[in-house]
Amino acid sequence: MVIALVILSGCSLWRPTAPKNKAGDDIQSLPAVLPERTGIDARTKAAEEFRQRACRFLENRKPDDAINLLERAISLDPKEGRNYYYLSSAWMIKGNKIQAYEFNKLAEIYLDETDEWSRKVEDQKKRIENMR
Repeated sequence: MVIALVILSGCSLWRPTAPKNKAGDDIQSLPAVLPERTGIDARTKAAEEFRQRACRFLENRKPDDAINLLERAISLDPKEGRNYYYLSSAWMIKGNKIQAYEFNKLAEIYLDETDEWSRKVEDQKKRIENMR
């Protein structure tokens, strides 16, 4: 006598299709840029708001909250060097010299265009080197 086992998996031949407005088509109707006269990309604006909120957390010595927001800002605007600079600052507050140094290097790459930010990044690097 042969006993056959049938194993059912989560895969099935029939799959319901998502409603059209849930499949991403509705996103195309949303503007990628805020009102035309500003020329500000919506992602850049959101990243800037995350960075500003993160700076307030840094002022209040809440590095974990700042890191969370700065990582979100970087995901939206990965070429904005100030996000890396402040992320380095957050890791300095946490006492993590290695992470602080890594983000300082990224800030240096993206903020080499202005003398003011270049000096800030260099000063930060010196403070990191002096960490225990």
